[in-house]
Amino acid sequence: MKSISLQKQLVLRLLVVVTCLWVLGLSIATIQLHKELNKTFDSALQETAERILPLALVEIYNREESKLLQHLPALGAHKERLTYQVRNASNQVLLQSHTAQQHKFSLALRDGFESQDGFRIFTVSAVQGTYFIQVAEPLSHRQEAVLHTLLIMTIPLLVLLPMCLLMAVFLVRQVINPIKQYGKQLALRGAGDLTPIVPEHLPLELEPMTQAVNQLMLRVQTALKTERHFTANAAHELRTPLATMMAQTQRLEKTSSDEASRLKAAQLVITLNHLVSLSDKLLQLAKADDSSGLLTDKPQNLSALLVLIVDEYLRSGRLNISMQLPEQALMACIDADAFYILAKNLIENAVKHGDTNEPIHIQLSDMGELRVVNACDSLTAEQLKRLHERFFRASSSTSGSGLGLAIVEALVKGIGGQMTFLSPASDSTRGFEAVIQLPVQ
Repeated sequence: MKSISLQKQLVLRLLVVVTCLWVLGLSIATIQLHKELNKTFDSALQETAERILPLALVEIYNREESKLLQHLPALGAHKERLTYQVRNASNQVLLQSHTAQQHKFSLALRDGFESQDGFRIFTVSAVQGTYFIQVAEPLSHRQEAVLHTLLIMTIPLLVLLPMCLLMAVFLVRQVINPIKQYGKQLALRGAGDLTPIVPEHLPLELEPMTQAVNQLMLRVQTALKTERHFTANAAHELRTPLATMMAQTQRLEKTSSDEASRLKAAQLVITLNHLVSLSDKLLQLAKADDSSGLLTDKPQNLSALLVLIVDEYLRSGRLNISMQLPEQALMACIDADAFYILAKNLIENAVKHGDTNEPIHIQLSDMGELRVVNACDSLTAEQLKRLHERFFRASSSTSGSGLGLAIVEALVKGIGGQMTFLSPASDSTRGFEAVIQLPVQ
């Protein structure tokens, strides 16, 4: 399922809500504005008609021929929005403004307002219904006024909307940042560090979740400690009976006069050696999983430790090992036993799985990079991916517990290093290469 950004959701929803509220408010304002403008313009029409009517009647009475139509001339060129005309009871036009058009006005002579053909018309009578004045105004004038007012209201809002968006992004980020920081702290937790997290400035609604996560980490930490203690104790308790069985079996192998018994005893010795090796690996794994104590305050001479490990193999008869060390001894605050176990398992893996006729290359640089290369058939991408898994063996034809590289990975994580597996090896078409970047001063 595709994840959706919480920040994006909040910003978009906030923007949609603000926009909808803005549109709703603008719509309500438009309706109310239209009503108020209609009242204002209707009042102006009425006032204009009532003001002009007495003057028009005086003009009509003072004319020689009162029933003749008269156009009042304009005082100057201008755009006339209001036009008017005066009629008698016989619907005859007696007086009108200079731009008045007959078809604009309603033929019905009744007092009040009326809308017709895009005009708003107000009619009022005088002299007991003998004379009528009609004042007309184009409705487009009112629409222009509404649109102009809305434009003045909309432009600032259009400017404020992007500002609201930026402000929303800023505020949401301020709220999300503590959650991101909590996520980073949580990502740093692992088998070596499952201490509870005390987040700062986290929203109150997320506190139950953080408490649940802390409780879960405590339960996992307890389970891991129980597992490590069981593994270490079991491996430790097995060492004494295994050593006793080994001594008895070797004695039986030497003293037995029956050839079949000696062969079975020899096979049992091989099996016991495998169990002893597995017991040692389990002890090493328990130490590797418990990352406390893997780093020291005092720097250790890693070059000397590596020489010691290689000398053990040279004395055992493995002569095809080449080693390259930095000119100056490499010093690092890594526990000597931890580095010994790490390097020993890497070299042991190369000895077991490398071609016996090809040398094993070991290189330790002054930058803390440890490389162990052995010749072998290239591994597949799937095998490389699973090499660090416990009890996984890329080849079933070789003996081993499948724990060596898992121990190396646990130690590398515990000391804060980095590990990379390559196959084929660098500058080669085959082989296997393990690269460990150690934390050095």
